[in-house]
Amino acid sequence: MYKTILISGAILCGGLYLSCASGAANNNDTTPPKQNPGATSPDNPHPDIPPTLLPQEQASAERQAALSKTTAALTSLKLPELYNKYVDLATLEILDYNAMLAKLKNIQVVYVAEAHTNEAHHNLQLNILKSLSQKNPKTVMAMEFLYRSKQESIDNYTAGKITEEEFDKTNTFGFGEWYHYYLSMIRYAQTNKIKLVGLNVEKSIKDKMAKQGWDKLTPEEQKLIAKDVDTSNAKHKEFVMKQFSGMMSDPRTKDMMKGMIEQMYLKQCMWDETFAEAIANYLKSVNDPAAQVVVVAGAGHIKYKFNIPDRSFKRYPATFKTLVPFEVDENTPVAFLKEELSSGAGDFGYFSPLSPRENPGSPFGRK
Repeated sequence: MYKTILISGAILCGGLYLSCASGAANNNDTTPPKQNPGATSPDNPHPDIPPTLLPQEQASAERQAALSKTTAALTSLKLPELYNKYVDLATLEILDYNAMLAKLKNIQVVYVAEAHTNEAHHNLQLNILKSLSQKNPKTVMAMEFLYRSKQESIDNYTAGKITEEEFDKTNTFGFGEWYHYYLSMIRYAQTNKIKLVGLNVEKSIKDKMAKQGWDKLTPEEQKLIAKDVDTSNAKHKEFVMKQFSGMMSDPRTKDMMKGMIEQMYLKQCMWDETFAEAIANYLKSVNDPAAQVVVVAGAGHIKYKFNIPDRSFKRYPATFKTLVPFEVDENTPVAFLKEELSSGAGDFGYFSPLSPRENPGSPFGRK
């Protein structure tokens, strides 16, 4: 699969498998080494118990062995074949599409993370919507791309009360320049009378709340943005700050960023809380355990679950699973793949080509 990393088996073995290659200097000597139960040593760090692995160490060793096995199996695949595989990140089991889908059967909220300009991600989102809705007529799709304020127009479109042209004219979109990436999902929902739920909130409302507070919003604005915003999750903040790192270090933007970073983090949390609230509100309104919601949003809102998924679960404790993308090509190193598989970024990982770079020189990175 990977031209740069599978030059020889020695590279993989050296990194993943040779931990068991070291043995006694005399291979014919099978006498076990003498142990002093009362002595602490690198081989026996817990002298009060037999020199075997502690339960947590055993679990860690088993996890590492499974990680090495899964990584080796994935890197043996050619790229087109790898793009059809999924990994259960809890068990490290490699799955095909149908096996992955079977694990979503009774899950109420399915988060499918995306890079906004990666067509492969949107194809998967559409396929999951099709597969789940064909088996469960109570399936809906919630989209970052659509605004909460336009829900009436969205409902009219999926109900066939207005045309696509009228829908386009009466809606603003989260990132309208990328409308074509979402059009197939929107059209499929309309053709099959699948409800679409708008998640997004206008930037002007976020800015007003961040600067002036909830009480300064109009009653109509308050309906469109979450009031309760949790900014206390240190791991989430670290994750978000990494997204801003290019802007904070680039000479073109670092001065602008000074004094703005805390407010930017607050707005990010407002965003996640608002998306989470919209999902929870829908589930509360239908009050049906058979209802399923396919959530389509950027990976920054889904990876590691401390953004939309956990915040929505606090509002309405529905079962959920997350699918996160791993973008790979023939130059992707094994170390990256292994790191992604062990990162805990989601419930399932899926593989795709790299996202296109709209503006390689931009400090904002991939759009």
